[in-house]
Amino acid sequence: MHHRDAERFKQLIAVPLQRLPEALKRVQRTFRKHAAEIIASFECQLSNGPVEGINNKIKVIKRVAYGYRNFDHFRSRILLSCRNEYIDFDHLNTQKIA
Repeated sequence: MHHRDAERFKQLIAVPLQRLPEALKRVQRTFRKHAAEIIASFECQLSNGPVEGINNKIKVIKRVAYGYRNFDHFRSRILLSCRNEYIDFDHLNTQKIA
């Protein structure tokens, strides 16, 4: 799986269950059940890791702050903390021009 070789993965899940140790039988059943998704992940290099990281930062900000009374302050804190190529603080600014 580390080498993202779909053909080798198909060979591994085709091994009869009788030839595997008991601990690996459950792993192989799980691999067989999700084979299509696993093989698709080999071909597509996308990951939801950046989104999960941002979600985790937001949860930490909420926990540390014990709640914000003003949603705009909370939003600003999130945008400043998660500043990277995925979120642009200036672009998402909600201040209205009078």
